[in-house]
Amino acid sequence: MAPKRPVVAGTEKVKKQRKVFTLEEKITILNLLQAGKSISSVAKQYSRNESSIRAIKCREKQIREAVCTASVSCFAKKTSHVRDRALIKTERALLIYLEDMNKRRVPCDCFTLQAKAMELYKKFKPDANEEQLPNVKEFKASKGWLQLFKKRVNIKNLHLSGESASADHTAANLYPETFQKIIDDKGYLPEQVFNADETGLFWKKMPNRTYIARSARQAPGFKAAKDRVTILFCANAAGHLIKPGFIYRAENPRVFKGKNKNLLPVFYQANKKAWMTALLFLDWFNKCFVPEVKSYLERKGIEFKVLLVIDNATSHPDSLKLANKHVEIAFLPPNTTSILQPLDQGVIRCFKAIYTRQSFNRIRNFLEMDPNGSVIQCYKSFTILDCIAAVKEATDSIQPKSIIACWINLWQECGTDFEGFPTIDNDVADIEIAARQIGGEGFDDLQNEEIIALIDSNQEAITDEELLQLANSDTEPLSDDDIEEVPTTTSTWDIPKFNEIFIAAKHLNSIILRNDPSMEHSLKVMNNIKSALKPYEEMYEQLKRKQKQMPITIYLKKTSTNSSSSPQPGPSSLEPINLSSSPQPGSSSLESTNQSSSPQPGPSSIESTNCSSLQPDPSSLESFSDPDESQIINLE
Repeated sequence: MAPKRPVVAGTEKVKKQRKVFTLEEKITILNLLQAGKSISSVAKQYSRNESSIRAIKCREKQIREAVCTASVSCFAKKTSHVRDRALIKTERALLIYLEDMNKRRVPCDCFTLQAKAMELYKKFKPDANEEQLPNVKEFKASKGWLQLFKKRVNIKNLHLSGESASADHTAANLYPETFQKIIDDKGYLPEQVFNADETGLFWKKMPNRTYIARSARQAPGFKAAKDRVTILFCANAAGHLIKPGFIYRAENPRVFKGKNKNLLPVFYQANKKAWMTALLFLDWFNKCFVPEVKSYLERKGIEFKVLLVIDNATSHPDSLKLANKHVEIAFLPPNTTSILQPLDQGVIRCFKAIYTRQSFNRIRNFLEMDPNGSVIQCYKSFTILDCIAAVKEATDSIQPKSIIACWINLWQECGTDFEGFPTIDNDVADIEIAARQIGGEGFDDLQNEEIIALIDSNQEAITDEELLQLANSDTEPLSDDDIEEVPTTTSTWDIPKFNEIFIAAKHLNSIILRNDPSMEHSLKVMNNIKSALKPYEEMYEQLKRKQKQMPITIYLKKTSTNSSSSPQPGPSSLEPINLSSSPQPGSSSLESTNQSSSPQPGPSSIESTNCSSLQPDPSSLESFSDPDESQIINLE
């Protein structure tokens, strides 16, 4: 074999190093393409081939999900690889457990975390007869795995090396100065600074000693997780609360039939376990937060330049920083939520106290209106739609001054008129009175301590069963109890529906006028009813005008010209509509309207010029007739 040629000095070929985009760069490229830039212009900007940009575009869904779920770092260059399925579920459940422990400020060290990981892995590990991935090593929850886990799921904000997860007072004392610098540098106004935080709510929970709670626990298939919803609050330093987010386990509950979810008083989202995830938070940010805040600032005449303050929960991904160029994201330091986060200083607790008071008042009012009714009937009739209405009412009851007061620890300049954090004392007293009026086992002797425990019951530790359910939520099918009804088309308004409302209002007015001994008082109430129905009256008038403004062509139809011989080619001619009470057959022209007969809908007469081939279309007349004016109800 011939020897290799000697390499001449200076002619060595240097291997070109391949440049790989990080996930953060890929997200930026995808945002540029989404904004309308062409693939060729983006390729020139990054000095890459168009094929590389197209490949990124094709994998947009996987890239965004990888960043949103924080499954990898924003600076990583790979999105996924094959791993043990049981270990993936274990880490997912462990992440939820860590977040829950951290929010409740319960100490959690590395040894506790490793033991919990092994416990969860044994529950997720498939049986010997089930299919397993080949060449999968036995999981041992080692220190090396723990370090990789922390890096993989981006939980550097949690203290796991024997440090307490209780509040970090040192960081809490230093951060307000950093926050003030952000405010001064960007010139944010109180109306432009927002805080968002989510909380769990057991929307049908009652005190443990009541027979309602015992009956619910004894019901077949009862699961506490099914009574949980997640509420996402967002308020600014000027005391304004935007539309709350609402997460429930069903995408289309049966009670939503005929309802438009986009017109609910909350931003409705669905997760099989009613749990906030990074994808849901990003969806709320783009579809609720940005439009709501933009509209609010436009009404105020303020520039759309916003600072959003959130904690370091795993459901708040780093990719939020790239979501909107007009919104700056500020993450609070680890373990400072209980001290610095404004919504945690009393706003959320006030909401839960008001919601609980409404629940007790609803039961009391139900029993007063129906003496034969029972507490259990009222409890069972309370649907998720009623819960949404109660959430809206409780949110509106929170005073702006209470929200402003809760910013004092983070932004002291907002608390110049600080009079103390909001309390729930008045609500607790009202709940106790309502419980006495309801009566029965567990209600007539309900104590203040039990009421406060009910309001704070969402701080209970998450169970292993719930961790397994939440970790499996992305893969397990819906159970029979979770089957949803696919909604039909959204119901629309028509004349009979409006008339039904107006008739009921007129009947209500007559009852008030007949039974109230004070005529002045009854007239005042009736005027309030009329004012409340004013939007419906305007909608009713608009609907009438639309039906009256229909074109003349709706009364005409195309027919073929009849002849004794075969039909002649050419366009079909129009035949006249006979509006007389008894149309004469064989008529070639339109007869004058019979004045003695009852008036018919539509025009009173039509000229006969060039209409020798017009024929009546009674079906069109019936379907587009004007509403019966005699059915219009006069509320005066």
